[in-house]
Amino acid sequence: MNPIDPAGPDAGSAAPLPAAQMPFIDRLRRCVGERQADGRSLALLLVDCGVIGRIDPLWGYQVGDAVRTRIVASLRTEALRPGDFIGELGRDDLACVLSEVEGAQLALLAAEKTLRIMNAPLWLGEDEIYASPSIGIAIFPASADGAESLLWQARSACATASGLSGRIAFYEEERKHGTSLLVGESRLRSAIAEDALELVFQPQFDLRFGQIMGVEAMLCWRDGTRGQVPMRDAIKAAEAGGLVPRMISSLLNRALHNCSEFRQRAGLDLRVAVKLPARALLHPELAEIVERALRTWSLRPGRLMLEIGDLATLEAHARAQAEIRRLQEIGVKLSMDDAHAPLSSLFRLASMPFQEMKIDLSVVPDWTTQARSEGVLRSLIELAHQLKLDVVSTAVADEAAAARLLELGCDFMQADFRGAAVTAEEFIARYAS
Repeated sequence: MNPIDPAGPDAGSAAPLPAAQMPFIDRLRRCVGERQADGRSLALLLVDCGVIGRIDPLWGYQVGDAVRTRIVASLRTEALRPGDFIGELGRDDLACVLSEVEGAQLALLAAEKTLRIMNAPLWLGEDEIYASPSIGIAIFPASADGAESLLWQARSACATASGLSGRIAFYEEERKHGTSLLVGESRLRSAIAEDALELVFQPQFDLRFGQIMGVEAMLCWRDGTRGQVPMRDAIKAAEAGGLVPRMISSLLNRALHNCSEFRQRAGLDLRVAVKLPARALLHPELAEIVERALRTWSLRPGRLMLEIGDLATLEAHARAQAEIRRLQEIGVKLSMDDAHAPLSSLFRLASMPFQEMKIDLSVVPDWTTQARSEGVLRSLIELAHQLKLDVVSTAVADEAAAARLLELGCDFMQADFRGAAVTAEEFIARYAS
């Protein structure tokens, strides 16, 4: 691997480009020269379609070519303007050049429009498939000083965007994010080695009886320089360092150990929920890690609820689907926990072995005063019950909202007003009676 200057490569240090990309890079160089002459800016959007490479082995390269041609045509007519152009850099890689922009906001709007276009279903005969696009953005001359460095920066940002919920990243943000991630990875590795990962526990209440029926174990990792680190950042750091299996093992053992303490010291036989990113299902040793932790702490498999987020990953990978079925065979419970999952996901996931759906009410804070919002919530609860799923609502505002949820048929809830997340010792002291 060639060494990389942390400040970014210049034209002389960039790796040689494949011959097939030269017509595009020549046109990009001319566009950069025009912007140097008139003092204006241009933007490069590196788009990873995330679908052609999956189509090729299933339907063949001819079908993959046809899908790529369709995507390129849609972007040219619906996302780009006259004077903008596209370079096809690889099976899944497209470089969209906005030949003249007033600022980063225009590039962001174009990227968002591109995502909307590419998130529409692609029909191959009777089969409905979806792309998994991610977009990296680099701006000339704000971040790059030439065509090669602009392309390199956009590609680097695209790699980061693939791990973000919004699927879009600017290069400057990517560089700061990457530095922070690398530092976080090193500290996380030390925390796992020293068994220093901490958890807090938030009670889950049965709305019908008003009793605690379980807890959600939440990572509370405190970095010495940044304070408490959000779970999503810890997961990204673990993924970057190949630490996901070790991190999951550490979290599960800590959570089940505390759950055992709740039973022995407080007389509370509770289920415990642990949230995992769907990408964790890509690790073939996950089921073995779960089984080993359950045996270690003598917990019945049905008392462990694994909450799976990022459901698009589960849909896209056969390995993840196989792993989730292995977890079902072990006997653990499985919960859908993805506030951003589209309705189409529910249709495709209906056959998967979930027992629960979580609904995050923070995305609709006004649902109690808006009839339409409440109607959507009622429909989601009814749909979940039709699929034989229990429903847990989170971010419940107050007792009035809890009472209304009960009327709508919701089964369980988590709510700070009823019980905030606390340490294991505080949980025992508060709820033992």
